[in-house]
This record gives sequence, structure tokens and C-alpha cells, in this order.
Amino acid sequence: MRRTRERTPGWMEEHADESSRRGAAPPGPGAQNCDVDDRSLRIAVLLAAHVIFLSAGALRIIRGHRGHLLRSHDAWWLQYYPPLVWVPFVIAYFFPFPIDLPMPVRLVGLAVAIASAVFAAWAMWSLGKSYGIRMDLFEGHRLVTSGPYHLTRHPMYLGIVSFHVGATVAMESLALLVITLVYVIPFTALRIRAEDSVLAAGFGDEFRTFAGSVPAFVPFTR
Repeated sequence: MRRTRERTPGWMEEHADESSRRGAAPPGPGAQNCDVDDRSLRIAVLLAAHVIFLSAGALRIIRGHRGHLLRSHDAWWLQYYPPLVWVPFVIAYFFPFPIDLPMPVRLVGLAVAIASAVFAAWAMWSLGKSYGIRMDLFEGHRLVTSGPYHLTRHPMYLGIVSFHVGATVAMESLALLVITLVYVIPFTALRIRAEDSVLAAGFGDEFRTFAGSVPAFVPFTR
């Protein structure tokens, strides 16, 4: 008489686990490539932002210490717009709350972010020693109307807002989309209004003529 091994419920579970392990395929290269592509895009966006950060640091060193011609008395948070406007971007970079977008769309967003960072840096370097974080006017300060300032009175701020839009798409970040709409754009509008008041007080008719012929933010709207 043949003996049959008793098959307990535990044996059946082990057999099922072994079968599932044999049938499960290892992660394919497609899944790994998606992870690599996502990480690469996020790093590229961060590097693009550093074009602006490094330009700001370099220009502050080049400008050195100079006496004030006119001090702005606006609120401190308006004075320190350049660093404060980036705080939400850093938060959204680590906590993006991702949405699903096709890779071609994300690449377009990356291109917009890079172009915007370069445009903002161009605006900063066009100011040269007139660049500053606060809205004060210094000795030797001049009203720049050439280069990107021929297109818009505030090209640096246009570049910053456009960068956030491109970064939102490139990183598939719902968090950055909300932040851009409710924080970056209104904050930028307030800074532009305050800065225009300082420039009008410091440069008088020269600035008013400039403001009458060049749009504040969006190019080619005059």
C-alpha cells in the first residue's frame, strides 16, 4: 500500500507562495527607467534654479558695500522677496504631491524652467552693480532700460514666475501648482508695485517715461 503525505493547510500556503515567487517577474527596465527619468528631471529643475541662486550671490559680491541714496520703507517680507519666494519651491521639491503627466509634456516644462532661469539670470546680470535683494537705491544706481528691460520692466520676476510654472509641469507637482497660484504670483505682483514706487521716487521723470513705454510684466503688451 502506498503512503500519501498528508497535505496540511500550511503546506498549501507554502506551495502557493513558492508558485507566486516563481511566476513573479523581476522589475523590468521600463520601471527602472521611469524612476531614473523622474529623478533626472527633478535634479535638472534644481540645477536650473541654481542659475538664479548663484547669480544673486555673485552679484552681491561684485556690488560690495555702497552707501544708500534711497531706502525703501516697505514691509520686511516685501524687501526680502528674492529669498522668500523660493521657500515654497524647496518645500514642494521634497513634498510634490505628484500628478500624472506624459513625459513629453514634462520635458516641455523642463525646457520652460531652464529658459526662465537663464532669462532671470540675464536680467540680474544686466543690472550689474545696481542689483540688490532689498528695494533700496545705492550710490551709482542707474535705471537699466536695455537688454531684457527693453521687453519688460521686471524681467527677473517674469523669469521667476515662469520658472515655477515650468517646474510645476516638469516635476508633476500639484503642491507647486497651488503654491504658484496662491503665493508666488500674488507675492510677485506686490513686489512689482512696491518696487515701481521706489524707482519713481528715485528716478522721477526718467522712470515715468520708461514705465509709459515698457510693460511692467508681460512683454509686448504695450
